Order: sequence, then C-alpha cells, then structure tokens
Amino acid sequence: MNVGYDAQGGKAKDRGKAALTTGLRLLSMPDMNRAGRVLILLAVVTAPWLVGLGYPFLYDDVGMICENAFLEDPANLGTVLTGQTLAGPHIINGRRPVVLVTYFLDRVLYGLQPAGWRLTSLALHLGCVALLMGLLWRLTGHVFLASAAGLLFGLHPVMTEAVHAPGFRADVLSLLLVLGFLHGHLGIRSPAVLRRGAGWVCLVLALLSKETAVAAPLLLAMLLVLFPGVFPNEPRTRWIVVAISAGIGTGFFLLWMMLPAELQAVGDAWNGESLRFPQTIYSMPVLWARTLRLLLVPWPLNVTPGFEPVTSAWSLRLVMGLGWLALCGWGAWRARRAAPELALGLGWMAAFFLPVSNLWPLYHPVADRYLYPIAPGFAILTAWLLARQSRAGHRFGLAALAAVYAVLLLLRLGQWASAETLWTAAYFQNPKSAAAATWLGLLREEAGDLQGARDFYQAAVEANPRAASAWINWGILAGKAGHWEESERLLRRAVEIRPQAPLGWHNLAICLDRQGRTEEAAAAVARAAELAPAYGRAKP
Repeated sequence: MNVGYDAQGGKAKDRGKAALTTGLRLLSMPDMNRAGRVLILLAVVTAPWLVGLGYPFLYDDVGMICENAFLEDPANLGTVLTGQTLAGPHIINGRRPVVLVTYFLDRVLYGLQPAGWRLTSLALHLGCVALLMGLLWRLTGHVFLASAAGLLFGLHPVMTEAVHAPGFRADVLSLLLVLGFLHGHLGIRSPAVLRRGAGWVCLVLALLSKETAVAAPLLLAMLLVLFPGVFPNEPRTRWIVVAISAGIGTGFFLLWMMLPAELQAVGDAWNGESLRFPQTIYSMPVLWARTLRLLLVPWPLNVTPGFEPVTSAWSLRLVMGLGWLALCGWGAWRARRAAPELALGLGWMAAFFLPVSNLWPLYHPVADRYLYPIAPGFAILTAWLLARQSRAGHRFGLAALAAVYAVLLLLRLGQWASAETLWTAAYFQNPKSAAAATWLGLLREEAGDLQGARDFYQAAVEANPRAASAWINWGILAGKAGHWEESERLLRRAVEIRPQAPLGWHNLAICLDRQGRTEEAAAAVARAAELAPAYGRAKP
C-alpha cells in the first residue's frame, strides 16, 4: 500500500526537519528580541504543515466543502451574516456562521483548490500559537515558558485533523477567538470599556464558531484566581466581568436548545455511536484518562477512533479514570499558589474537556479534533516542567520533544495523502469503524471491485447496524447489479434508521420505479422532496 512517502514527499519532509533544526538553534540565541523570537518560532511551526497543503479534500471536507451546494451561491453569504442559518437544521455548520463566512471567503479566493483552504486554516492555527505565547508572557513574564508552550502546541501531532482538514476548522477558529477574549480582559493601556467590549465580541464570535467556547468564562475565572496581579480592576469588578461572560455563554446555550436543529445527540435518533445515560456518567473519567494518554503519547491517531463505553459503576476502567481525575484535580489545587502555571495547564485541560466529556452526548464520543482546544493546557504543563530544568537541559529537552512531534506530525500528514491511505489506516487501527468500512467500500466500488465493495458495506453494518450511509450505498450497489429486491430491502432499512434523510427516500424511489411500482415510487419521491433542504443537498 502506497502511504504517500515518495521521493518528492521525502525531500519536502527533509526540508521540514532542516527548518525545524535551524529554527530551534536560532530560538535559543540569548540576544534574540521578542518579535524575532516569535517570527522564528512561527516559521518552525509552519514548516512541517507545508508538506500536506496540496493533498486532496478527504473525509468531511467532501460533504462540507466539495459537495455543499449552499457554498456554491455567494448570495447565501447574506443568509449567514443575518443569522438565518442558526435556525436551518439542514445547513452544515449553520449553527457556526463564523466558520461559514471563512468558507465563503475561501471559495471566492481559491475555488476548490485544497491548498488555499489549508493555508487559511494554517494561518488561523499560527494565530492561536502567537496569541497563546502572548497570553503566557503577559501572565507570567517567562519568555522560555511562553515560547516552549507555543512551539509544542503548534507542532503537537494531535492537531493534525483540526488544522489539516478545513472541514474541522471550527475548533481552530473558536480557540483563536477565545484567546482574543482572554487578551481583552487583561490589564493593558487601552480604555477598559474598549478592551472588555472587544473581548466580549470575541467571545460571541467564538460561540458562533463552535459550542466548546462555553468553557471560556470558566478559563477567565481561573486566570483571575491564579494571576490576580495582571488584572487591574477591583476584585468586585473582576467577578462582574466573569459573571457577564458566563451570562453570554449561558444565553447561547439556551438559544441552541430552542433552535430546531438538535444540539449534538440529545433528542435525535440514536446513531449507534453516541453514549446514552448512564454511560455518559460512567465514561467521563475514562475519556479524561484517554485524553491524557493521547496528549502524552500522540500515536496512533485515527479519524474514526473507537471507544468502548463504560456500562457499570463497578468498572475497573471507571475506578482508574476517577483516580486520574482526582490526581489532576489535587495537583491543580496544591499548585495554585506555588506554581500557578502548572495549575493553569491542568485547569485549562479540564475546562475545555468538559464540553467534549459526553456528559452532554456527542454524535461521536471521541475524535482527535476534540483535543485541539485542550492541547494548549498540556503544552503549558510540559513547558513548565521543561523550565524547571537547567538552562542546557530545558533547551535540549525542548529541541528533542519538538523534533519528535515534528516527525510524528509528518507521518500523520502522510496518511492524508489519499483517500485509500487514510481509510486503510483508519480501518486497520479500528476494524469496528463503520465510517472507515463505508469509505473503503466506495473506493472499491470506484475501482470496479464490486464484491470488495459489498464486503466492506456488509462489514460496516455489522460494526454499526445503524450506519444508514452504509445501508444506502449497499442498496445502490445491489440496484446497479439488477438485484432490485435486495436493493429495496437495504434501502428500506436505511429510511427506517434515518427517516428524516432525503437521500434514502430518493434512492428508494428509484429502486421502486425500476420494479414498475410507480405509485409507491411517487410517494417516496414526494417524501424526499418534503425533506430536501432549502439550499440543496447539504451532505451525502
């Protein structure tokens, strides 16, 4: 299997490693001014990411960008800017209009050229790195800690999915705006009203980018406790600011609850993956332990990772997860005065873990992209540990860790070189992934291997009997072979699982028409038309 490491790719990776080595050497120069240090660090972070710029759109990029009819009409930008998409359940990212604005801009600038879209995502990621470094410098005055945290965050391999795939840009954009929100409430020379107002605007935009931004007010409160000296106002004023910020977050949460689109998996038909009560409670500590493990040892990574839910209060996994949770909480509390940077790292991870802890069930319980806003906390923690070493020790440690991250990042980017490479790796790591099996079935079908496609579709529905896409694709395949009775059985199963999805009804109508059952076919066509989104097909 070709995994994308050809001669040209190898040269690009060698150049990336050379840039990393040179950058780290320059970064360690004692007379490097702050601006120069930041520029060198951003160049070091940028180098490995350039390898994958020209790779094709894959995974959710296909439905969110390439086949998203809503993005094809520039006039729809007005619909986004006026907030109308918030109530549009069939518009992908309709609840995230700030993300849609960046998509429209990319569509105008780059068409469907992946490199341009990825440059935008990379620029947003570099913005996050720069703002994180600036935040830490303003909080601690520690140049090495700020630089090391920015470098480690920028190169961490677990960032690959969120930064490389424009379809997952929401995580990057939301964190960028959350960091802007935090900067707006630090003590600077501009008038308090202006900077607070700018901070709250960033918070609103962050919430309109991704729902995980609800953790931002909690993070602001944490900074007030750990670094009170950087906030210029009286304690009462500070907590009023936090209360207003929390009110903004609460208001958006209530708005999401009232909108017609479901907020993740609550109230929607079960997709066979999301956790259900009480699994949500029992699994949360285990998910925390899993998060720590992936941040500490970021390999292997997978676009469709598996997670076995915890079903019992007496599970050993639950006990161990609670142990890690208690240890981290105890460490953060003990360090709050003597080592506030350590407490900040642990608290940051905990704050941004809450929205993805599945206490509020998510469609997919785990995903690499969920770790994007959590990773800065781990980078702060690691940078603090490195800063405690000798001058030579922390330089060597940072260089070694950054080099390991860069190599793993390059390897992970290589898996995105083609659809076959990505989905073969995903299925190898998680044979129970219905999504990976479905995509491999489509690839086998495109290659003319109909039996191989059938086997993968069957494997997908065996792994997850509620994988409607696999049932639909299998039904279409059976129809192409002229097996209309089998096709009808498979497609009826698909519409039974997802009765609100027009694609299943559309294909069922074709199947019935080919069997001469015109009245039933007309009813299915009418049902598909009734369910069709107002702005075209949103996602395959």
